[in-house]
Amino acid sequence: MNEQESRPIVVVVDDEEDLLILLKNLLEREGYQVLTARDGDEGIWLLRRVIARGRLKFAILDLMLPVRDGIDLVRFIRKQKEIRDVPILVLSAVSDTDKRVLALEEGADDFLAKPFSTRELVARVHALDRRVEQTRQESTSPRGRFEMGALLVDTGRHEVRVNGREIRLTPIEFRILAHLISQGGFVIERHALMIALWGEDWEVEEHNLNVHIWSLRKKLGETPGEPKYIETLRGTGYRLKDVGNESSIRAVSGETR
Repeated sequence: MNEQESRPIVVVVDDEEDLLILLKNLLEREGYQVLTARDGDEGIWLLRRVIARGRLKFAILDLMLPVRDGIDLVRFIRKQKEIRDVPILVLSAVSDTDKRVLALEEGADDFLAKPFSTRELVARVHALDRRVEQTRQESTSPRGRFEMGALLVDTGRHEVRVNGREIRLTPIEFRILAHLISQGGFVIERHALMIALWGEDWEVEEHNLNVHIWSLRKKLGETPGEPKYIETLRGTGYRLKDVGNESSIRAVSGETR
């Protein structure tokens, strides 16, 4: 294996040839092996190849692609056990807010609008890299199973159940829930939560956090104005809500395997 082949892999899918060349050259200078595709089908074929090689660091996907769009690719990545936790950055000139929200709901970590500067893209790439390392460190922290009313969270297996039914969360949604659990019912401020999720140097829009929180609540069965598990303290942040007369979070076992 030569030096290029041993580098961590970044998959970039975009139908603009000039932009693909720019991104490939830029990311290769940053030390990555860059694999590119020009439409959704080619992107899925490429991702299947990368799964077998096992070194995907993150993916950069255009939202509006021929054949299959970027949202289909986000869904594909999040369904694959081997790569479902990799960070995803969505690029697009689309101003449609609904499309942006849907991309985040389906598991994209952030959205970068075209046109963008190479400096901004490199900053996002470095932030993605730090997020990978942070997630790796979090995976070595104490693991356990925590119960809160009908909600059961297994931080070791990355599993969430409500009334015994498994709930599929995106990596960001699971990390939000895990951070709230780690606070033991105390408030975590919005800014502190955003730093925990994306890092200090990643200039993510606050609206993105709103979307992830909204999607998490929806999956947990909450309805607007009637929080079951996640309580919003306006102008401050979030905390897990008390359930019944007992403490909101109860550890039901020790470390999981």
